[in-house]
Amino acid sequence: MDKLIIEAAINEQSSKSDNPHVPYSAEECAEDALRCAAAGASIVHFHARDPRTGALLHPGTETYATAMRLIRAERPDLLVYPTYVMEGDPFAHVEALAADPTVQLRCATIDPGAMNFSRFDARTRTIAGDKPFVVTHADAARFFELCARYGVLYGVVVREPGHVRTTVAYHRAGIIGGPLLFRLNLADDMLFGLPPSPEAVQAYMGLVPDDIEKNWMAYTYGRSHWAMNRYAIATGAHVRTGLGDNPVGADGGTPTNEELVRRAVALAIEAGREVATPADAVAMLGAAR
Repeated sequence: MDKLIIEAAINEQSSKSDNPHVPYSAEECAEDALRCAAAGASIVHFHARDPRTGALLHPGTETYATAMRLIRAERPDLLVYPTYVMEGDPFAHVEALAADPTVQLRCATIDPGAMNFSRFDARTRTIAGDKPFVVTHADAARFFELCARYGVLYGVVVREPGHVRTTVAYHRAGIIGGPLLFRLNLADDMLFGLPPSPEAVQAYMGLVPDDIEKNWMAYTYGRSHWAMNRYAIATGAHVRTGLGDNPVGADGGTPTNEELVRRAVALAIEAGREVATPADAVAMLGAAR
């Protein structure tokens, strides 16, 4: 099996009111990222947030740059990447960070297609959230072009079966190469895609023709988080964890990002699987061009 890539999603849109360990400021994000790297993460993902309120910054270029410079000063090997935005050019800040020699962004992400980010509350029988995500083919082409131009590594987030089919079409059209890394975003209570299970993984990955080399990363919201991470580790895939995805544990606890990374490392050790360094992750992701 490949070495296990562990990605830490340290804040996303989670709140300090849910878990006081969620980092907001550039300095908090940098400190947390370094702790996660020391614990075993080879990739760290975060969103630019207002240091006081935690509000998302669009696009937050300077906040990203400040945090990444602080991280780079201590761990230039660590792979760190931002989100993208739905207002204006979704990837302008990605290009700015890649072009800045003091930042040297080396990896990024894309959700190729459309979905609706909403949740069903079984207790109140209500639907919360009505947030469509749309990445057009033109936006995707721009993203892949800038990745090629700056040597930025990428993975593809999958929330609907069409995201896999679109990625395969991009591969067949020669827009991207392989092997491909799919971050399979499965969720217990969200209304997009298939609910978390090994069968869901098989359904998604079964949409990729056998002649295209690929792997996947477990990216799970909700109570199935650790079960899916165990399945990923056992089957040679990779894992993502962090307060950005699950700020509160299934037991109601409020762990730190470092603790979650250490738990993923412990599962890898239990399974007899070696944990990837950032250099290992670069070698594995570098072929996905």
